[in-house]
Amino acid sequence: MPSPRLPLPAAHIDPAFIACLNEAINTPELIRQHDRLYGSTLMSRATPIERMVDKATGKTVDDMRAFVEFVHRCIYLTLDDAAIEALRTPKEPTNA
Repeated sequence: MPSPRLPLPAAHIDPAFIACLNEAINTPELIRQHDRLYGSTLMSRATPIERMVDKATGKTVDDMRAFVEFVHRCIYLTLDDAAIEALRTPKEPTNA
């Protein structure tokens, strides 16, 4: 049986989507390329005043929302069922 994919915002509670989002956030090159393609500034080295303006205007929140939607559409929804199931399965603790 196919593993269901949840639409946003319901996907926010799916361990598979959370894992996809965590991996994407920890991949700086993906964020840089997202910034380049979508005109966002998640990885920018903006000046403090530019960051304050972005925050005050809501651009920072809009950029993050767009990135989450990108991860949902381009990663989470495209993974095969086995990968989704593996991401949803709790990991066994390792005794090192």
